Parts: sequence; structure tokens; C-alpha cells
Amino acid sequence: MTSEIEQPGGAPSGARLVMPIILLTIFTVPLSISGTAVSLGDIADDLGSSSTGEQWALNGYTLTFACSTLIWGSIADIIGRWRALMTGLLIFGVGSAMSLVATDYLVLDAARLVAGAGAGAVFSVGTAVVSSNFEGERRTRAFALLGSVAGLSLAFGPSLCGLFTQVVGWRFVYGFQLGCLVIACLGMPMIRRAAAHEKRYAARIDVAGAVLFCVATTLTLGGLALGSATGWLSLPFLLCTAAGLVAYGLFAWRESTAPSPLLSLRTLRNKRFSGMTLVVAVSSFTFTNAVAYLPVFFQGAYGSSAGASGAFLMFLTMPVLISPLIAGRLAARGTAVDTILIWSIALMVVGLVATGAVAEQGLAWMTLPMVIVGAGFGLQAGLIDGEALAQVPAKEAGMAAGWINTVRLGSEAIAVSLFGSLFASFAGNADHASRQGFAGITIGSTLFAAVIGLLSIFLLRRGRQGDTAPQAQRLIARSSGPVQRRGARSE
Repeated sequence: MTSEIEQPGGAPSGARLVMPIILLTIFTVPLSISGTAVSLGDIADDLGSSSTGEQWALNGYTLTFACSTLIWGSIADIIGRWRALMTGLLIFGVGSAMSLVATDYLVLDAARLVAGAGAGAVFSVGTAVVSSNFEGERRTRAFALLGSVAGLSLAFGPSLCGLFTQVVGWRFVYGFQLGCLVIACLGMPMIRRAAAHEKRYAARIDVAGAVLFCVATTLTLGGLALGSATGWLSLPFLLCTAAGLVAYGLFAWRESTAPSPLLSLRTLRNKRFSGMTLVVAVSSFTFTNAVAYLPVFFQGAYGSSAGASGAFLMFLTMPVLISPLIAGRLAARGTAVDTILIWSIALMVVGLVATGAVAEQGLAWMTLPMVIVGAGFGLQAGLIDGEALAQVPAKEAGMAAGWINTVRLGSEAIAVSLFGSLFASFAGNADHASRQGFAGITIGSTLFAAVIGLLSIFLLRRGRQGDTAPQAQRLIARSSGPVQRRGARSE
């Protein structure tokens, strides 16, 4: 264990060098989704048209990403975060390299499965590395920067990958990702140095729990795909969803009895931590739905081109570049985090309700509400991960980060699938969309998000007095010198 003693608000030696590497990896992960989406037409021209192959090029990455985030978090707490992150980057890189040279859908889809499994380490382990290397105001600024870079990728990633595809070809999208990952791997010695103060804990990976979780997640996401395709009352959807719920029940039972659980149920009983994860779900049912279906609505209702729809969507995504930094500055100046999160929830809900309400009036009327939704999303994006991880002991930071991102991906999948089904039933498609139908489903789904938001606020308020302060425990543990707890060993 390093002899350095961290002061409150400080960071271990070399921690500042961590941020460029983590930021690069955070920027790269969303590109693997948006890059594939905008390149599907060119991929089909090159590899041939195959609806199944094209669908799995997108869904395969999402599936393994969703399955792996929680697992990577626990692996990181056991083998060490820099080792876990390095392993994940190598797996992600192998998947990108396979995509780069794929000559048929079998190779491409397999590559996407591999890439998703590695990408899961970036969000869960990367955020845990930042959480454990910064304290106080520096940590607030670090997570605000993470939120802004994620917003940058969200706002400009599709346009960047579209340019790559148009000028060089679809393979360069994966080549660019591979180059970013190689640079990140070259910087891993800096991560190792910054992680020297961290502890690894003598425990085994819960393989049975990991298998149950992957099975449950696969069945649930598969059920959502079936529900969207065959109807929400169809027998395949009902059977697949029921099997997924049973598998999740078995997973919960396993985690309550396992000596080294993949997910500590004690963490979920932390009211403030659970309240903050619900803020992530609110953003899925508001901002994510808007990003996914506003372009389709613009094309079907107003006759906008695909390019014009994407450009107009920037009223929604551009505020995400700025709001995380504003949230970090407010928190650093003493504004209560709960207050910022409440404003975030309110802006996302009110903004999207207003977006739906004025949809019949025209595009110009929708610009301000879209900016409000984006600003609300950005406020929580710059705080939520760091503040949620501050609620758990340092030894469970990887596990907690994995759970946050599991909730993020899972709620996004559910929100987009349900909204997509409602959109197809009541609004239409990119050829023709009903403004009145879009207004109804947008307002209705947003009111459901408001209910989740109220539950989140309730848990945040209830947990304010009742939960302990793991951050204080973390500072005490780090300032205690070379003494280590039994079963722990340094990096």
C-alpha cells in the first residue's frame, strides 16, 4: 500500500492523469452504438441485406453491455480496478478489431457481442476509479466533466460517425474506436499508479449469481423485443418475461445467501443510493425516449429529412454539454445535491410534457421545451454517479457503479421499447406521424416518469438522516496509513 495520505478534497499522486484516459474511454463507448446505427445502410450494402444480422449488430452489443456492467463492478472490487479496466479495454478492442475486418454478419455480430462485454467495464469500473481517486470538490468537478464528455459523444457522435461512413467507409467507425482504445491502453500505467492506494478484497466471484443475472437480463430484453414485434399480450412475450422475472427472483435469492454476492442487498437498502438510481430511471423515461423518437416524429409529422431531424435534435442534446458543469459548480458552491437533483427531475418532466403539449403547434414551439429537457438531464448527468457512489463503502464502489449502469441500461431498454410500441400504435412512423397521438403518449409516459421521480425524492429525503456517511469512513480508512483490514490487500 502506498505511503501517501490523501487529504480531504485531495487526490492521490497521479490521479489527475487518470481523467484524460477515463474521459477518452467514456467518449468511445456511446460511439459504438451510434456509429453502428448510422452505418447500417452501408453495412448492408457491403455485407448484404439481412434484417436479423443488422438487428444483432445493434442488439448484441446492448445485450452483453447490460449483462456485464454489474459483473465487472464486482470483478473490479476483487482483482483491482486498474486490472479490471485494462481487461475490459482489451476485450472491447478485440471486438472493435473483429468488426473492422468482418466479412459477414456472423463475424460482425459475434464481434459486437465481444465489444459489448468489454464496454461494460468502461462505465462501471471507470466511474469507480474516478470515485476512489477524488474527494470533495475535485470529485464533483471530475464527475461533472464525465457528464459533459458523455454529452459531447451523445450530441456529436452520430454526426461524426456519419461523416466517417460517408467519407471513408463504415469500417473506419470501428477503426476510430480501436485507435481510441489503444491510446487508452497505453495510458493504463497512469491508472495503475493512481490505483496504488486501493485495496483488493479476498473474495470469490459469484459465478452462479453472474449466470443467473445474465440469463434473467437476456430473457427480459428478449421479451421486450418480442413484445414490440408480436404485441404486449402475445404468448411469446408473456412466457419470456415471466421466465426473466423468475430468473431475477432466483438471482435475488442467490445474492441474499452468497458469501461474496455479485450485488449486496445491503447496498440496495441504502435509501439515498436507491433514490439516486431512480433519478437515472427518470432520465430514461424522459430524455432517452425523446432522443430515440423525436427524429422519427419530426420526419413523419413535419416532413423533415433525416439530416434536418438530427440537426434539430441538437436543441435537446446541446444543453447536455453545459449543464453538468453548471451542476458541478453549484455543488462546489454549497448548493445541496438533493436540490439540484429535484430541479433535474422537474425540468425533465415539465420540459417533456411541454414538448408534447406544443407538438401540434409546430417545430419552432418545441425548441424551448427541448432545451429544458436537455438541461434537466445534464444536471443529473454531472452528479448522479459520483454522489451515488459516495453513499457506499469504498470496497463496494465497483459493485455499486455496476448496479447504477445496469439500472441505466435496463430502464432505457424498457422505456424505449414501451414508448416505441405506443408510438407505432398511436402516432405512426417516419412516413406519417400523428401530432395529437404523439402529444398523448409523450405526456402519458412522462407522467409515469414523474411518479418515479416522486419516489426518488421520497427516498432521498428519508435517507438523508438515516444512512451513514461512507465517505467519512473512506477518508478515515485512507488516512490510517499502512494498516489494512483483514482479508484486504493493496494493489
